[in-house]
Amino acid sequence: MTPVSKGPVHPLVRVLGPLSLTRRGADQPVTDRALRAICSMLVAHANRAVPAESLLDAAWEPHDRPRSPLDALDTRVTRLRTLLAPEADISWSTTGCVLVIDAARVDAACFERMVEAARWCPAREAIATLRRALALWRGEALPDLRRDGREHPEALRLRQLRARAVEDLAARELEVGAVEDAAGRLLALLSAEPLRERACGYAMWALHRLDMTSDAVTCYDQLAERLADDLGEGPSTELRETYRAVTGTEPAQPPGERGADDLFVGRGHELARLSTMLDRDRLVTVTGPPGSGKSRLVAEALATTDVPATWVRLSTCDTARLCPEVAAALGVHPWPGTGEGGGDGDDGAAALTEYLCGRRLLLVLDGGEHLLPDVRALVRRLRGRCRDVTIVVTGRVRLGLAGERVLPLGPLARDGTRDPLVSRAGRLFVDRARRVSAAFPRDEDEADTARAVLGAVPCLPLSVELLAARVAGAGGVTPSRACASDVVEWAYDELPEAGRDLLGRLTVFGGEIDVSSAAAVADPGGDAGDALADLHRAGLLTAVTAECGARYRLPDAVHRLAHRRRGRTESTHKARQRHALWIVEQVTEAASLAARGDGLAGFARLCRMEDDLCAVLRWAVPEEPALAAELTGQLGMLTTYRPRARLLPWQLDIAREADPRLSRHALAAASGADAAVYCGLPEEGLRLAARAAELATTPPHRAAAVRTLVGAYYDLGDDDRATAACHELLGLADVPDLGVADAHAFLSLLATRGGRAGDALASAELAARHARAASSACRLALASYAEGMARVPGEPADAASTLVRARREARAARAVWIAASAGTALAEVLLTLGRVPEAAKLLQLTLDDWHRMHAPRQLRACVDIALRCLASAGDRAGADELVRTQRERSPSEAVAVTRTARAVAAALATHYGAARE
Repeated sequence: MTPVSKGPVHPLVRVLGPLSLTRRGADQPVTDRALRAICSMLVAHANRAVPAESLLDAAWEPHDRPRSPLDALDTRVTRLRTLLAPEADISWSTTGCVLVIDAARVDAACFERMVEAARWCPAREAIATLRRALALWRGEALPDLRRDGREHPEALRLRQLRARAVEDLAARELEVGAVEDAAGRLLALLSAEPLRERACGYAMWALHRLDMTSDAVTCYDQLAERLADDLGEGPSTELRETYRAVTGTEPAQPPGERGADDLFVGRGHELARLSTMLDRDRLVTVTGPPGSGKSRLVAEALATTDVPATWVRLSTCDTARLCPEVAAALGVHPWPGTGEGGGDGDDGAAALTEYLCGRRLLLVLDGGEHLLPDVRALVRRLRGRCRDVTIVVTGRVRLGLAGERVLPLGPLARDGTRDPLVSRAGRLFVDRARRVSAAFPRDEDEADTARAVLGAVPCLPLSVELLAARVAGAGGVTPSRACASDVVEWAYDELPEAGRDLLGRLTVFGGEIDVSSAAAVADPGGDAGDALADLHRAGLLTAVTAECGARYRLPDAVHRLAHRRRGRTESTHKARQRHALWIVEQVTEAASLAARGDGLAGFARLCRMEDDLCAVLRWAVPEEPALAAELTGQLGMLTTYRPRARLLPWQLDIAREADPRLSRHALAAASGADAAVYCGLPEEGLRLAARAAELATTPPHRAAAVRTLVGAYYDLGDDDRATAACHELLGLADVPDLGVADAHAFLSLLATRGGRAGDALASAELAARHARAASSACRLALASYAEGMARVPGEPADAASTLVRARREARAARAVWIAASAGTALAEVLLTLGRVPEAAKLLQLTLDDWHRMHAPRQLRACVDIALRCLASAGDRAGADELVRTQRERSPSEAVAVTRTARAVAAALATHYGAARE
């Protein structure tokens, strides 16, 4: 590194403010505006060729160019050469004009070198160096290159580097105790750039140390409010941790975060120990027999951490679907080129590893004993590369891997106290008994029965709950009767025949059960509400509190027992058929809601039924193919612009099937075409969309097929065919407003690509009009996105506002594809407008969206914008090195793009704070 001078800096050219040249130790004024612009452009690209056309654009507006622009340019270049000689020289090459100058003679280069050198100095020396560096600034950098209110990219980079230097200086001042100086400069920086989270964090510490904690809270609240207003996002995890450290309290929680509905009784010591293990260890296994409360304990521990967590239930998963099940739980779309379920074997594990590498995450694999060898292999692979992922496995046995920390769970303690009812097992017993009978124990005899029962059985939590329900409810439990080797089996056998039969029929459900679904499927003609309540009081159903009303879930141990005892009976087989027909009816009704404009309500219903949908499709593909095709066809109507990672493999696989009962269904083919596009396979999407159009026999089917053609052609960049398909869609008879809105929105996007802004705005307005007529929030977001894109070339500030609105509308409508598209476009516009911190935060989220959705073209475009953002942050060399390193280390271009996306997101998080998911 070139040594940084300790004395005063006397550069030849000063661009950190109005342009100034130094001749013979004195400033030389430059009054000619064109000459200032040419000099600024050459300095911005020092020692590199600048094309003559770029110099002409910088010097004169198109309507103000002189009659002989090249002669005028040559005259000014000659004059500038004279002013800079002999310290610098200007020459012409085959590619343009080159300013040859020592970097130490330009104030911007001196500033950059001093900032870099300060990072390696002791605190007091760094403070002196940074203060001298910041003193070089006399105003806006390269002001003569500003056009239409926009900074030149080099000016933007220098401004971000200056802000980073202010943050570094304040951090060093906090180290040495110059708190007032740090607070003043940080508040001044936040006044100019209010969304710099790193500056906000340092300012909070400075204000807190000045006994101005309330002002620190105000600083945080203002930034959080601005982020919510401008981007619809919250503060980063780091800033929330700073708030917690400064105030000793939790920051305001985003809506929808989990809260415990039930008192957690009996495992307090284990909960504290597990919470510590989650913070300290990377692989934790919670072991114990069935009914020991492994899953519930982990769920409670997750509520104590801010780290994002993903829960994967393995109890209904087979070997071939382990990686797809984990991917679906993470929201990762099936990766291209794989078979059923979106990937298997080494390909699936490799794709999961690429996605999780570099992410801070808690991954819970619940029920690992069902797939022990495969879980062990996957965990070993993830631990090898995903250093920031903490893996928690629940199961009957440990995995047996190096570095594994095991928390064994056994029966609850019932000794160590004079009265068993006040032991840990006794407290759980009393708590559950009082849910059945609030007056428990009604007398001393009932209390003695409870004590005797507790002393007769191993006090596993599920056993205690079952016995408590029995003692407080029907009664008649004696210690000898309660002493069965398997309390779950005993409780099951204690049910009347009708109760056991109902429990067997409930095993056809894949997820949670409510009263209406149980009445339709498991207990037609009966009183399903009372029957479910009886099973819940008996402890054989777990209640799940939900906004949509009371819902229940079969504990895994109960589900396995009931399926083993009743899974092959005629009654259960008929219940399975009713379950499939009920799911088709529910999905069809949800699709009808979507067609009438209430798409969000229909989509929410679909999400609640996702477990049941997968269970029905797993059964129907071999048993009732026509029903499976109809079901996936309706799914396509519900998931347009709202892909669901767990359902995409089914949509795609059924459309791929050779069985004509599956593949020759028009809506199923259209659904598969959408799924292919959402899985990064636009060519296959086009082929399936063409098949759907060929098979369509009704106007609605034809409209759905042509709409998928539009999306596939647009994604492939075939604008002519996409335009023709849009006009074909508009020309169909009885096209609903949803289809018309789609066609006009894509026509607007196509017109923007073609540079016809006026046509694009007109089409976007038509799309919005039809979206409002259809009451479709999803299509309204698409229309807003199209309008924002149309405004980008001429009205970037208005485009930013429109794209913010589009992204908010898309996220409210859960249209993730539109939200990610709007986020990418918005980040680019914000970067153009010089709003780099906002662009950096948005890009982290959008890169993750495209990575998760396996959209290679969109991810590559987003990576390009992110690299520009990183260069604008003052790390141009780092951005170039990052790209080169990832290309050298990656086996393919696709993997290189994925790894570059991850690396550039991490670099942006380092500069501006990590975006909070």
